[in-house]
Formats: sequence, structure tokens, C-alpha cells
Amino acid sequence: MQAIEILDTVFASGGILWLEGDKVRARLPESLRPLVSMIGERKPEIVEILEQRPVMPAGIRLLSYQPKEPPVELGNGETVIDSKRFVQSTLRQIEARLHGKNWLAGNLPLSGLVERLAAVGCVIELADRKAMLQ
Repeated sequence: MQAIEILDTVFASGGILWLEGDKVRARLPESLRPLVSMIGERKPEIVEILEQRPVMPAGIRLLSYQPKEPPVELGNGETVIDSKRFVQSTLRQIEARLHGKNWLAGNLPLSGLVERLAAVGCVIELADRKAMLQ
């Protein structure tokens, strides 16, 4: 199994992989315990992929990260010229919105912020799905 397939399998099943110094840490469902040895075998590749992905604030889970090459048209007259910076900025806005700091989120609804991320290739899921309705 390739490194990206391991990551996709882990994230799709609700597991988490993260970097802690030079170590890859994992929180896996019991059904994925056999992947631990594969993670060790593919550690350099997994580290490289994880280093390229944005850091997710608490309550946000990354489902897919395939950043589009800029420029990316958002459809409302906005153009993104730096996808990675846009993703980090939008994640901060979502985090602010989740903490009731709507002004720091540009007074945009959560659903709109999530859609903006998806437009540049970053698909996320909120732990509290009810928050999307607010």
C-alpha cells in the first residue's frame, strides 16, 4: 500500500495521523491496527505528505487535501493566487467562527467558509455538524 493510500484509509475511517517532532503519531480505530506496521515502513513518505498538509484546528477534520494550482476563481469575483496561504487563513476564520468570533471570520457563515476551502482543493468536516446550520 502506498503512503497516500494509507493516509486516505486512516482519515476516511475516522483515524488521525500527525507529526510530533520526528515521530508519526496515530489514533486509529481497532479495525486499522494492522496498518501500524505499514505506517512504519512508509514513514519517510508519510512524513513528507503530512508536512505539506495544513494543520487542522480542534474540531476540524481534513478529508482531502489536493490544492489546486493558482489562480483559482471562487466564483464571486475573488481569485486566489496562493492556495496554501488561503487555506490557512480560511481555517483560522472557521476556528474563529466556531468560537463565536464572527467578526474574525469576516461575518461569513461556516458553510460558506467550508465551500471556499473546497474550491481550492481542501475538503474538511466539522466535528459538530450542527454548527454548519448556525
